[in-house]
Amino acid sequence: MGLTSILRGFSAMLIIIGLMMLFPMVLALAGNEESAGAYLFSATAALISGGGAFAASIGRQPATDFRGALIIVLIWWAVIPVFAALPFMTETMPFADAYFEAVSAMTTTGGWLTNAGAVESPAGMLWRAELQWLGGLASLAIAAAIFIRPAFIGIDTLLPPFSRGDGDSFLHSLRNATRAFASIYLLLTLVAFLAITLAGAPLLDAAVMAMSAAASGGFIPHEAGISGYSQSVARMIFPFIVLGGANFVLIARILSGKRERVSDVETGAYLLIMVFVGLLFWITAGAGDFDLFAPQLFNAASLLSTNGYVIGEAPPLTVALVTAIIGGAAVSTAGGFKILRWIVIMRRAREEIRKLIIPSGVFGIRQVANELGVWMHFIVFTMTLAALVVALSTGGHNFDLAAAAATAALSNTGPLIQLAEGGAAGYAGFSEPLRWLLVAAMILGRLEAAAALALINRAFWRA
Repeated sequence: MGLTSILRGFSAMLIIIGLMMLFPMVLALAGNEESAGAYLFSATAALISGGGAFAASIGRQPATDFRGALIIVLIWWAVIPVFAALPFMTETMPFADAYFEAVSAMTTTGGWLTNAGAVESPAGMLWRAELQWLGGLASLAIAAAIFIRPAFIGIDTLLPPFSRGDGDSFLHSLRNATRAFASIYLLLTLVAFLAITLAGAPLLDAAVMAMSAAASGGFIPHEAGISGYSQSVARMIFPFIVLGGANFVLIARILSGKRERVSDVETGAYLLIMVFVGLLFWITAGAGDFDLFAPQLFNAASLLSTNGYVIGEAPPLTVALVTAIIGGAAVSTAGGFKILRWIVIMRRAREEIRKLIIPSGVFGIRQVANELGVWMHFIVFTMTLAALVVALSTGGHNFDLAAAAATAALSNTGPLIQLAEGGAAGYAGFSEPLRWLLVAAMILGRLEAAAALALINRAFWRA
């Protein structure tokens, strides 16, 4: 399993988190915020812990197998948020609340206890956006290095632009994926920042929105949401929320000038679904008024990419929930079930319908060869969603709010809760036990169902 390799990965995560804390610390110092000391203490704790883990990892590092890779992934989504929550805790926030905020940020869910609390401190806004940005990059690297294989998604897709041999160490693959995507991810973020700044947003707000849009985090640093800015901001941010849900392997290959022989069926489906959902929202908002189509297309892109915030007239809750569940591309910063899996399911449905109509017919080569992982994910996703809705409803919340919160957590679409009655207040209205369930759902939303089941399978660890 490679314990020393796991420790080396853990140390790298802590060091990155510690260094990123320096930016909100400087901002807090510049604004005479009392939280500057909290960020300094937290950065010191993370860097010292990271240095200790690095010292413990010195020595021979065997190849990291799949079990080791799962441990590294779980450490990132569940353990690193403990250190990311330290600045919130030193500001007298209870651990449960601080951990909820950190997990919500790192999983790019963007669901805060209260929106007012999330935007209260400039340093706090920047720290949440940084965590979302890191979480988005981690989502890309983990998906491309580990999970985008036929065993998990059912079919072949675009090959990542880095070495990812099955016999190589998964830690090396994660490192290669991060290096391959980081520069392009940073470039898109900088372009988004310049575009939003030119649209008239303040510099800090533009930086926060740029990082969040790249990560599909749905964080708008204004108490009034995106309506608190000019319409130009929404227009400028639109292409970046679309890119957040698109296939990042395709984006990386286009920007690097490389071509791929394998056809990309996912991007076309992503854009078609976006237009179809936009038309559906437009019809429900009052078809015939073409001025309403652009806002509803924005809403379709925001929900499909799991950003989750909307402009103009709010779409119907049921359709919005289904859109968020569909999600974005397999290698994207978006959450949700992922479009590639829906393609596998639709192809299987088509084959079964053909067999029902013409049992003895021959329809060519079977297009779906590896679908067990897709069905496992579907079953775990739907059962978890149903259990969450029941638990939240039992906790005294109306069905719409329970369904919205459960879908928002599991699909990593935090702002979606605001579309339900009583959701405008944020997640503080849920009791602490229910918030722990939502935290678990956010983390599960970033894990493959097969991987999540393996983590609780005793035989997997004995092999």
